[in-house]
Amino acid sequence: MKMKKVLTGSALSLALLVSAAPAFATAASATSNTVSVEKEQKVITPQAYLKRVPLTGYPSRWSIPNKTVFMGVTLYLKEARQESDGTWTGIFEGWIND
Repeated sequence: MKMKKVLTGSALSLALLVSAAPAFATAASATSNTVSVEKEQKVITPQAYLKRVPLTGYPSRWSIPNKTVFMGVTLYLKEARQESDGTWTGIFEGWIND
């Protein structure tokens, strides 16, 4: 009894697979004929890089601003140090595009 069910099930699944095969073949060829080939254009954007700019001559630590605009780019204060002549230097960082 079990063998009869296995054989019947196998025969039905094989018949279904064989009968559906032409449908898959025509569907694949129909889509490949109707799809137009378009070339992709890649846009290359310039890579930004991190720029460190020291600005000197500040009279005190508290006179150094937290951010400044340098050559059209906003730079942010990352470090401050006192020079030997008593003035302060602010080290600013920002991302600049080429």
